[in-house]
Amino acid sequence: MVRASTFADIQMNERGIGALEAEIADRGFALSGPDDGAGGVDAEEIDRFCDTACACHDEGPQAGADDCRGRLVATAARLAYSEAVNAQIRASEDMHRRLLAAITDGVTLLSGDGRIEMANAPALALFGRDDLVGRFWPDLWTPPELSELARGSLDAAREGRTQRFQAPVGDGGEAPATWLDITVSPMPPLAGGEAQVLAVARDITELKTNEARQSLLMQELAHRIKNTLAIVQAVATQTLRNAVSLDAASEALGSRLIALAHAHDVLMQGSWSSACLRGLVESAVALHGDGEPDRFRLSGPDITLGPRPGLTLALMLHELGTNAAKYGALSSPEGHVAVSWEVVERDGADHLRFRWEEIGGPPVSPPTRVGFGSRMIERSLVHSFGGSVALSYPPTGAVLTLEAALAAVVADAL
Repeated sequence: MVRASTFADIQMNERGIGALEAEIADRGFALSGPDDGAGGVDAEEIDRFCDTACACHDEGPQAGADDCRGRLVATAARLAYSEAVNAQIRASEDMHRRLLAAITDGVTLLSGDGRIEMANAPALALFGRDDLVGRFWPDLWTPPELSELARGSLDAAREGRTQRFQAPVGDGGEAPATWLDITVSPMPPLAGGEAQVLAVARDITELKTNEARQSLLMQELAHRIKNTLAIVQAVATQTLRNAVSLDAASEALGSRLIALAHAHDVLMQGSWSSACLRGLVESAVALHGDGEPDRFRLSGPDITLGPRPGLTLALMLHELGTNAAKYGALSSPEGHVAVSWEVVERDGADHLRFRWEEIGGPPVSPPTRVGFGSRMIERSLVHSFGGSVALSYPPTGAVLTLEAALAAVVADAL
């Protein structure tokens, strides 16, 4: 409701309606609601004012006083309406300010010629500067080809078309650039004003990082597949070359590919970048233990191998296990195999020492011909591990010892 703060203090002597309106505004009419009658004006207050202070009450007829009262009511109503409209405008402006503050994207409002007229806080943070207002927006982008891309987007927005592009921003220092996805859109002009352009930038640095990581992983996967196919080709070639019959070749090749597949399972647990040595040994010898406890006795610390040494070791263990099951300790119920590994220091560097020893089996003697297993042990292990390998056949059972620099076989050695 609109009321005069102090009608008794208002002197109406010889004042026109314009001065009256100014006086009413100065005296502090306040809006309380639109449904108070008389446009939100307290009629009793108006009557009291006219009866005590208004000059028309003393000098004119009643009709003149009524006319003055009507004008006063109308003027106060207009002021009340104006105040209501202003309140709505202030509320709308406050809502838009809060919405703009809540947006995490960088929002910049550009003039028709590309100058920045407004920038929210995220825009200042994304571009790393607090002096954006007044700058020519395409100049924010470097090198020149990105600046030209920004100019082209600005030109398209002037023509009424929305454009979108992605670009990095940064100071060119050691800190990584921030990647932005920018949408440049035309804004309809206000009445009598010029057209403006809205540029909204979203931080997509994490997305770009993930894309780069995915690309690297795909390249690494292609490398791993080529290595695996090379191993499969070598295994198949050597198996067929040394097989006495097609059936024997099929059986040997199938078992070796199964061993390779099991090694891949262990590598998959390490995302194809590493393999636990104990898990690799357990997987490889599981095919030859016949479900009997203590056929393999494992001991050694936790060591993580790289993928290539891991695959080679898995194939080597398969060949040793196959020979032990056919001719060595595993061919006898009393026999078993001791598999151990340790890290030792030699020449100031850590080395992996690996040992396979067959115990309790029938007497053995060195083979009369060099087969696939022996060749793989002599060549592949040395190539993959870069160390020394010794395979001997004492009467108590076959013994293999491998020693290699630890740095050459752990997970970082691909």
